[in-house]
Amino acid sequence: MNYRNKQQGVVLVIALIALVAISLAGVALMRTVDTGNVVAGNIAFNEAANQMADVGAESAYVVIDNNRVAANPGSNCQAKPPCPAYYYPNYAPLDPVSKLPTSPSTTWSPLAPVSLPGDPAGNSSYHVQYLIERMCQGTGVSGAYSTTPSDPLNRATFAACNAVPAYSQTTGLPISGIGKLYFRITVQVTGPKNTRSLAQYFYGVQDDVY
Repeated sequence: MNYRNKQQGVVLVIALIALVAISLAGVALMRTVDTGNVVAGNIAFNEAANQMADVGAESAYVVIDNNRVAANPGSNCQAKPPCPAYYYPNYAPLDPVSKLPTSPSTTWSPLAPVSLPGDPAGNSSYHVQYLIERMCQGTGVSGAYSTTPSDPLNRATFAACNAVPAYSQTTGLPISGIGKLYFRITVQVTGPKNTRSLAQYFYGVQDDVY
């Protein structure tokens, strides 16, 4: 048997090995592209949820403005009992893990469906909820909290609230009993594929303050 006959079949084996390697590389590339598409889709869902949080914040602004009563100093819902269940007279500390108000933390505004542009039917299934907290500690008792609108602990005072005095444009002096009250709004958005986004906003309004 000559040397040439001994080499018969070697090319076929090498070609098969190369074909298997190319096939494996192609499968790996397809999986990489597919994973990239999934990641990009999830990022898109998350970004959309973050943008939806602005819708909840705007709704909360309207609730705060609608519950202001200048005739009742520091009222902000006191003169219109009962307050909405998701509207709290005084702020609660944030949980270090969840970043949500610790007390109360379970009562949110009703779920409000929100549609994306180009999706009037709301098929994207995004829902927005929010909590409103006035940035005040209880008067007399640090950090006190009460859900009763008429409770004295709910009164907005400069000593207990993060309030800024309003100043007269003519004299430049603080106006007695008038200040800017701040509210913390926590918005939660839920969407497709278990998407969940949390955002917090601060909103200041000028009102009567003790």
